[in-house]
Amino acid sequence: MDDVHIQDGLGRVRRTRGPTRAQDVWSLREDEKIVVQCNELGQPIKRAASILSTFLGSVARKGQLCPLNYTKWNEMLPSYKVELLKVIEKKFLLPKESHDWVLKSVNRKWKEYRAKLKTDWKHDGMTEEEVARVCPPDVIPHQWRELVHYWFSEKAQTYSNIGRAARASQTVPHTSGSMSYARRKAEFMDNNGREPGKVEFYKMTYTHRDGSFVREESRDIFDRATTLISERVGESSSSDATSHVEAQVLAELLGPERYGRVRGYGVGVTPTQLSAVGMYTRNAEEGSTNAEVSRLRATIEDMKDRHQAELAELKQNQQTLQSQFEHISSMLQRFLPPQVPDTSTARRDDDGAECGP
Repeated sequence: MDDVHIQDGLGRVRRTRGPTRAQDVWSLREDEKIVVQCNELGQPIKRAASILSTFLGSVARKGQLCPLNYTKWNEMLPSYKVELLKVIEKKFLLPKESHDWVLKSVNRKWKEYRAKLKTDWKHDGMTEEEVARVCPPDVIPHQWRELVHYWFSEKAQTYSNIGRAARASQTVPHTSGSMSYARRKAEFMDNNGREPGKVEFYKMTYTHRDGSFVREESRDIFDRATTLISERVGESSSSDATSHVEAQVLAELLGPERYGRVRGYGVGVTPTQLSAVGMYTRNAEEGSTNAEVSRLRATIEDMKDRHQAELAELKQNQQTLQSQFEHISSMLQRFLPPQVPDTSTARRDDDGAECGP
C-alpha cells in the first residue's frame, strides 16, 4: 500500500500510512496538509486519492457547504463552491488543475447523498407531510422540508422514472469498487510502463481478482471486441489507429458515449479536455523533437565554425613557418662567406683560355 505524504507549514514532509476516515482528516493539525498527486487530466491518483474521495463525501453531506434544497448542482450559488474549495485546500495540497475534478466529484457525491436520503426516509405510501415531519440527523431542517417537497413534485417523479429505467438497463456491473479508474490506470502504468488499451482496461474493470468475468455478458463483449479489432486493425497499424478502432468497437457493443463523458476515464474527464491534453502531449513531443533537432543543428554549425577556425589557424601557421624559413635563409646569406671557385687544377691554353684536364 502506498504511503501518504503529509506536509506541515514549514514545508517539511513526513510519510505515513495516512488517515483512514474523513474524521481523521478533519482532525489534522491546522498546519498539516495531505499531498495529493494527480495525472495529466487533473485526476487524483495513488492512495491519497482515496482519502480525498472519502473526505469529499463528508463535505457533500454538510448542508452548510452543499445545501440540499437546490434541485441541481449547477443552480447552486458559486459562493458555496468557492467556500468548499477553500475548506478542501485547508486539508489537502493539490494542484489547481484538479479543482474541476474536485467540484465534479462533490457534485456526484451530493447527488448520491440525496438519493440515499430518499431511499432511507421516503417509502411507498407515505405523504409529503409524513416524510417532512421526521428530519434525519445532520440535515438542516428547512433544507429537508424543501427537498421533500421537491421529491413529491411531478418533475421529480418524471426524473425518478427515467433514472429507474436507466439503472435497470445496466446489466453488466463493473468491479472497480472504491478504486477510481484513474488510480487503476496509474497502477497499471507503474507496473507495465504503458497505459492500458481501451479493451484491455474494459477487461480489468469487469473481472474479479482471479481473472474471471463478473458475468457472461461481459465475457461475451470482451471476446467480440477482441475479434472485431483483430479483423479491422492491420499488423502495421499505429497505436493511435488501434485506439480509435477500439473506441469504435466498444461504442458498437456498449452503445454511444454519454454526452460530455469519456468511457473508461471516470469522473471529471470530458472529450474536449481529453483532446486538449492529447494535443498538448503531441505538441510537447513535437516541441521536444524540434528542440533536439535545433540542438543538433547548433552542434553541426559549431563544428563547422570550429573546423573553419582550425583551417584558418593552420593556414596562418603555414604562412608563419614560410616567413620564418625565408628569414632564416636571408640571415644565412648575410653571414655565410660567398663561395670561391677552385682553380688549383685548372690549365690554360696558349691564348690564356682555361682548358679542361
